[in-house]
Amino acid sequence: RINKMSQQLRVINNASQAVTNSSVSSSALVVPTGLIRVVATVDSYISLTASAATVDNTGIVIAAGAENLFVVANGSFVNGLRVGGTNGRISITCVSLGK
Repeated sequence: RINKMSQQLRVINNASQAVTNSSVSSSALVVPTGLIRVVATVDSYISLTASAATVDNTGIVIAAGAENLFVVANGSFVNGLRVGGTNGRISITCVSLGK
């Protein structure tokens, strides 16, 4: 089921950022479709905000390698912080659904 959904996602643009033991924020995202896919290489806390912000251990937890879809406003920020002791990366992709 997830594979079928993944095949129907069309990439509009993407960005990535390091995720470490300090909170990091993306640049303002260009999201004309209102839909982003977020994938991290390590378990991470994230928050989705209208401006750059910090995230702590009360943020949304995303598992390493899991695809997560979020509806956000154009210009939103993704803020990240690793859960464990290993640094990684968060990939943020603006996508559209359909064939």
